[in-house]
Amino acid sequence: MAVSARRRTRVRRQGGLGRFLHDTYDELRKVAWPTPAELYRFTVIVVVTVVVLGIFIGLVDAGLQALAGRFIYGLTGKTG
Repeated sequence: MAVSARRRTRVRRQGGLGRFLHDTYDELRKVAWPTPAELYRFTVIVVVTVVVLGIFIGLVDAGLQALAGRFIYGLTGKTG
């Protein structure tokens, strides 16, 4: 029986840092980056939203603190 001596093809590794960086660069080139005007507008929207939500949370916290002081801990300022 004859044995064939075929050359095995070398399997390339499909990973590695170089491949990752190359793929990342390729994907970043596909991104639709915002214009400076859009970036400014979006930044203002985010800052205003954060300030409004911060004020809302602060008011709710102050209200709950007042309710807790009145109903749970009794009237504040009086010692019995």
